[in-house]
Amino acid sequence: MTNRSSILRIENFYSVSLNNRRDLFVYLPPSYGQDTARRYPVLYMHDGQNIFHPAFNGYSWNVHETVDRLVALGRMEEIIVVGIANMGMERADEFTHDLEGVLYRSDKVRIQPKGDLYESFVIEEVKAYIDAVFRTLSGPEHTALMGSSRGGQVTYHIGFRRPDIFGKLAIVSPYFYCVDPVSGTEAPQLHVFRQKPPLSNIWIDLGAREGTLVMEKHVRGVAEQLLDLGYAADVQLAYYCDPEAEHVEKDWAARLASPLVHMFGNRGEVQSLTLLGYEEVNLAGPACRLNPIAAYGDGVAITVLRPSYTVDDSSVLDVRVDGTIVPRQIGKTAVTVEYEGFKATAIVRITGE
Repeated sequence: MTNRSSILRIENFYSVSLNNRRDLFVYLPPSYGQDTARRYPVLYMHDGQNIFHPAFNGYSWNVHETVDRLVALGRMEEIIVVGIANMGMERADEFTHDLEGVLYRSDKVRIQPKGDLYESFVIEEVKAYIDAVFRTLSGPEHTALMGSSRGGQVTYHIGFRRPDIFGKLAIVSPYFYCVDPVSGTEAPQLHVFRQKPPLSNIWIDLGAREGTLVMEKHVRGVAEQLLDLGYAADVQLAYYCDPEAEHVEKDWAARLASPLVHMFGNRGEVQSLTLLGYEEVNLAGPACRLNPIAAYGDGVAITVLRPSYTVDDSSVLDVRVDGTIVPRQIGKTAVTVEYEGFKATAIVRITGE
């Protein structure tokens, strides 16, 4: 008989830190019930009511299906997944830390930050319970934290504050800035860390069609800051800008294989390289960045952070190491990107005002 994974629901889990109750959802891998001496890495996820079941907007991440598929393919190790339900109207408060640089008073909703209390709840209550009840590998090298939108914001803050607990982070479509869609005013919602915590794996992504809610310049800016701290591009720190994705669960589910494999598996060999970006760039700006996507097997992809770029006619434009196009004069030229033995070329036209 083939082993199957299972999902448990722990109802009304009480938090001393926050004085409230919520459900926890626990995915146990196929071998858990048979191999009773084995211990497993653990992935903790925010917004837990969405990750296995349809909830917000009727969508689900279907995490169990993706994990089962990747394990069956041998692309990742078996893990336990813990979904921590959010508290609805209290979600923004719980996911916001009162830290330097977090301008929560300029957010689009009124925030009473409880991020430090939620952090204590996740570490001292939820993780302590999971480690006591289930056969876990409890060290940071085996423990991951993942969330999207405001859940990405709180994943970033908890993870970089407590690398002694979480050694792996998946920061999905993070709400790093509150942008007024009319005026364009930007209010940062993140603290900038100046030292490098000992994190083994960091995944950061977004969709190119998330509008002002999550913008590429902000998310990529954080990735560049982390590279400056010394994380190895495309190895410790992986990044992906999904060209078609919006800010919705079905799109997060569609690219879930990539962060899972980055944290708990091996991407294997590159199968193709595509260079996306801007066919036309104005000489006067704004800044535009190329998007070189390396595709692996089984739905895994990354935006390569530090590939090699070659410009046919450097009098027309230059390309910085981060893929930013630097226009020099009106004209067009071919840009070629190279990574892991693969090449891809795009034609970029520089236009006038």
